[in-house]
Amino acid sequence: MEWRAYSLGGINQRFLNIVIANDGSDQTQAQKVAGELIKNQNILGVIGHYTSPSSQAALPQYESAGIAMISPGSTSTSLNSRVFFRTVLSTEVNAGKLADYAKNQSYKRVVIFYNPDDTYSKNVKEQFESLFKDNNEKVLRTINLADASLDTSAEILKINEQDKADAIVLFPNTELTSVALAIARAQGSKKLPLLGGNPLYNQDTLKSGGDAFEDLVISVDWFAEEKNSKKFAKEARKRWGGQISWRTATAYDATQAFIKAISMSNNPSRQTVLQNLKSNNFNLSPTETSGYPLHFDDRGDRQQEPVLVKVVRGRGGPFESGFIFEQVKDEDIKQ
Repeated sequence: MEWRAYSLGGINQRFLNIVIANDGSDQTQAQKVAGELIKNQNILGVIGHYTSPSSQAALPQYESAGIAMISPGSTSTSLNSRVFFRTVLSTEVNAGKLADYAKNQSYKRVVIFYNPDDTYSKNVKEQFESLFKDNNEKVLRTINLADASLDTSAEILKINEQDKADAIVLFPNTELTSVALAIARAQGSKKLPLLGGNPLYNQDTLKSGGDAFEDLVISVDWFAEEKNSKKFAKEARKRWGGQISWRTATAYDATQAFIKAISMSNNPSRQTVLQNLKSNNFNLSPTETSGYPLHFDDRGDRQQEPVLVKVVRGRGGPFESGFIFEQVKDEDIKQ
């Protein structure tokens, strides 16, 4: 682990010290990291962990130590604890937005690809399935992305010829985004609409996906071109010299949350920080965050409307891929 001190003028004339630790997105390592962090009584809170499986593995230790944990990336609704908060939206919120979009587009029959052994992937699949299924809407099949014997071409043929599906839903965990790409490529020129989860919201989707991912729709937490985010994104580009990702935005908000919670007490401790985050008086305005107000509900969740984005051709795009993410306009959503 590495100690670094950062100062923005200090909090009550005190600097903010940050310990940086890497769990490698590994559950065993996440437990080890958590065990080391809670030993240091100077550590008042944890920004992290990033993935839902890592957070799930580390959370019991933070709970036993009474130390607040604000995750900028863990979306699974299975993460429940008195010390858990998140600045990213839950799978329930994003899956609900995506399910509503699918219904508005008159997609009645869908097939879902996901990883049943991954906390995030399984959870978002369950949320979408629950919120999508109705008298007229059906999830025809769910397919295991982690199956080593998965034949993408054969599955696409079956989806088109036997299932007669209206759309394909891709919910890979981060490690299986390449399999999601293989499925998209297997469609060839006869393409069904694609819906996807947060792990596909990255520059590699644009760079490597190309034509295969064109028109892919994802429900996301933060988009640089969205009206609430534009000012922060512009200022961030100036400060850091390039385009930032949604991960930067949610991590920034988690940091701001801890700064606020610490500054609310003259003599901050793990207990007071946790109490302040849970307080009804705890609020951050859009000018204090990456663009949206921040308040945590009783579950530690952030209350915010997600944004729908689509992969489209335009303006060269990053890496000269010719593709960019573009916000789905309200008028483009059938009602």
